[in-house]
Amino acid sequence: MGEGRTREARRLAAHSDWAATPLGPRAQWPTQLEAAWEIALECPLPVALLCGADFTMLYNDAFRELLGSKHPSAFGQSARKVVAEVWDDPKVGPLLERAFTEAEPFLDEGVELRLDRGREVGPGHGSGALGVSDGGDVGYYLRSGSPVMGADGEVLAVLHVIVETTNAIGRARAVAKLAALLAVAVTVDDVCKVVLRQAMVAFDGLSVSICLPSPSPASWRMARRHRIEQLSPDEERLPLIWSELGEDLAGIIAQAIARGEPYLSDNGEVVAVPFRTGASQAALVIQREAVPVPHDVVAVLAPFRDLVGDALGRAVVYDAERTTAELLQRTLLPPNLPQSDAISIAARYEPVSEGTVAGGDFYDSFFLPGGRLAIVIGDVVGRGVMAATVMGQVRAACRGAALTNSDPASVMAALDRVVWDLDALWPASMPLGSPRARPGMAFGGELFVTMLYGTVEPDTGEVVLASAGHPLPALLFGRASRLDGRPRGTLVEMPVGPPLGIEGVRPAHHLTLGIGDMLVGFTDGLLERRGEAFDQGEERLLAVLADLPPGSPRSVAHHIMDAMVQASGQEDDCAVIAVGRSPEGHRRSAIVVPPMPESVRAARDWAREQLVDWKVGDGDQHTIVTGISELITNAVLHAGTESHLTMDLDTGIVAVTVADSGNRGEPLLTGADTMAVRGRGLSLVKAIADAFGAHRTSAGTTVWFEVAVDLVEAGASTGSGWTT
Repeated sequence: MGEGRTREARRLAAHSDWAATPLGPRAQWPTQLEAAWEIALECPLPVALLCGADFTMLYNDAFRELLGSKHPSAFGQSARKVVAEVWDDPKVGPLLERAFTEAEPFLDEGVELRLDRGREVGPGHGSGALGVSDGGDVGYYLRSGSPVMGADGEVLAVLHVIVETTNAIGRARAVAKLAALLAVAVTVDDVCKVVLRQAMVAFDGLSVSICLPSPSPASWRMARRHRIEQLSPDEERLPLIWSELGEDLAGIIAQAIARGEPYLSDNGEVVAVPFRTGASQAALVIQREAVPVPHDVVAVLAPFRDLVGDALGRAVVYDAERTTAELLQRTLLPPNLPQSDAISIAARYEPVSEGTVAGGDFYDSFFLPGGRLAIVIGDVVGRGVMAATVMGQVRAACRGAALTNSDPASVMAALDRVVWDLDALWPASMPLGSPRARPGMAFGGELFVTMLYGTVEPDTGEVVLASAGHPLPALLFGRASRLDGRPRGTLVEMPVGPPLGIEGVRPAHHLTLGIGDMLVGFTDGLLERRGEAFDQGEERLLAVLADLPPGSPRSVAHHIMDAMVQASGQEDDCAVIAVGRSPEGHRRSAIVVPPMPESVRAARDWAREQLVDWKVGDGDQHTIVTGISELITNAVLHAGTESHLTMDLDTGIVAVTVADSGNRGEPLLTGADTMAVRGRGLSLVKAIADAFGAHRTSAGTTVWFEVAVDLVEAGASTGSGWTT
């Protein structure tokens, strides 16, 4: 090893008071012990010479790292005291004692020890690699012990060689954990998040970049994580931030792809791992400290690359199919629902999971000749593209039938014929080679559709309903209606006829909506759960309605959906549509906001002017204008399209809607963590509003919030509407 590299160990041995130890004066040491100590000094591996029955420790410089803060006071001390925390472990003290008393050498190829050595650890240690605390005191070791024999055959010491394998095992575990996490990561974003986390551990990364082909030709995009970056759980759920790849990294990736093998810089500072994602290339770039790349790092490159390539290939296909399915689902549902001064209407659709399968649930609303409003909610049996396509055809046919003759019996009869024709003709539209495209094959009479159809007279609140095998709707009573002792909500007791496609009578049911009342329709996915009767779901819904806070149809639809899903989970797609008779004094104002930064201030000024005109108090004005500022800023930054800003004043509630036509995905928000670095705008709006929601439509993204307000005009009515 050379004098320079053993200077400290030699110095400690030369200046220690050995006479005060069980070994006695240095001059009296046996020649064999001196020779063993010289071997320990020259060995490049960590070696400790444990002398005598007390196991007095002498160790070389390479051994210091294993002791951490116990060095140098451990030199010349009994090993029993130095590593007292692990001495009683069967593979430590008992093994060394047997080597000393029975002259029996040993080789232990793997032991986990929790040592109290007070050293800091990097990515290869602690919770990152081993799934334990970040104290840095857990390690894995390969150990050997060889008795040092004296002239008369007695054992003088045990030469203990130790190689720490913590990093290697940590890397192996990181790859194993990578495989487990990738098995449940289905989107490209999910896969990349897993890869960035695990690559940091497996390759001792200071930063890790995942690089994928950009949608534009001949370019790359990258997402990066840094070791020092600490993300909250809410921030972990946010989408990755992608940026353009720099020329330096692009050149390194090009070299790795051209060679078809990982690129390692001479100083070990950069490692680039190329892999295939189906038909395209991708790469992982790790920035490390400028030290040689350990062999155990190189060993995990190949399995890491194979796992990531396979997972990304699947995720790319999944994302493409999901995008197609979501687009199909959204375009088959109405992007907007009609509103009037007398009637407000809102809906919410929630798929059972984000995935490639479209569903058959649908809703619709449209004005009929004469000013009445038609409302529709239904469900096609089954899921997938077939159910979604049938759903779109039935929904379109319902509009045509209602505009011709809006009587429920007439509409249902017309739709029966549509369902019969679809049952017989569907296979003709299937592509050749499809497993369902067999000659003469149809649904075989198994196609049926449940549907609730009705008309509403806005001026009087008169409603005519008919049900084709659909769940009973709910009626939510406003304050005025509850003065005579009615409950907050109840199911509408009405006759139910057979589903569409099965001949039968669907009797019409008449009811009247009072001011502030709401009619709530829903599909069976809201109620049905495996292993329980349908009426148990109805009981859950009634309990939700009993505790329902005041709100508009939009907030009511969102609250019912969220409360029901949280109470019992979700096993099927479900849709909710709420129709309310607006309280007296309803007012509305709307503007189109250009996608420019200066539009934010203009929108604030416009909103403040409207609120002053509506006699909204100063404190509520500030809350509403703050929320509008955040939503318009979000639309300008992320959508890049003009947005439609709408404000409604129903007695006691101001509802704000911002709808854009961008394709930015579902809006996400973090929690209330004040240290969060992303997603705080929507979180702020949610925190200051009384109700909040966001959803995507075929036209883009809509975000809304509601604030209960006080009107400053003397004697201003708070009415009997949504605020009850």
